[in-house]
Amino acid sequence: MGFGHIYVDAEQAAVIAAIDRHLRGAGFAKIDMSRVEHPSRIQEIHETRTRLYWVAPRIGPWTGLFEWRYYNNARRERWGYTDEKLAIALSRDLKADAFRLEIIDQAGFWLYAHYREGGEIDGSAYHDTPENRSLDPDHPRYALNRIIDREKFANVGLGYENIPGEVVEAVDNIPQSAKGIEGLGGFIHLAYRHPDPPPLTEE
Repeated sequence: MGFGHIYVDAEQAAVIAAIDRHLRGAGFAKIDMSRVEHPSRIQEIHETRTRLYWVAPRIGPWTGLFEWRYYNNARRERWGYTDEKLAIALSRDLKADAFRLEIIDQAGFWLYAHYREGGEIDGSAYHDTPENRSLDPDHPRYALNRIIDREKFANVGLGYENIPGEVVEAVDNIPQSAKGIEGLGGFIHLAYRHPDPPPLTEE
C-alpha cells in the first residue's frame, strides 16, 4: 500500500482557493464532476490533463488534501504521490505551515517535508532494509510515526479512491467506505482539466 498527503495549517476554504489559484496558473480549468464522468480505472487519467482531489475539513490545525494517487505510465514530471509544487505554493500563498507525506509500505519507504511560508524547513526520508529493521520505537524507521502523532494528522493512510461521495465512482473495485474517516461530511471534491495539455509520451 502506498499513499501521500498534504496537510496545511489553514482553513479549508482558504486551502481550496489557493489550490484553485495554483492550478489555474498552471493552465487548468475547474470542472464539474459527476459519477458518470469520474474515472473508474487507476491509470485512466494523467496528471497533466486531469487533477482530482478530496479536501477534508480542518481538523485541529490541519486541512488534509487527498489527491488521486495513481496515474498512468506516460512520462511525467513527478512520480510520487504528492505534488511538491502544490505543497510549496499552499504554504507560500497562505503563509502557513504545510507537510507533505509519502509512504510506500511494501518498500519500507517514507518521506516527509515540512514547509513554512513556501520554504522547506525540515524533511527526511527513510528506506528499510532487512538488516536494519527494528521494533525499537526510537529507531529511525519510526520517526515519521512520531511526527504524525505529534502533529495529530487525521486520516493518515486514507486514499482518494477509498473516499465515498456522490460525484465519485469506485476505482478498480477498490472498496469505498465511510468507516473511520474523520470529518467525512465536510469533505469537498475538486476536479480540474487542462484544455490544451502536452502530448503523452510512454516511458
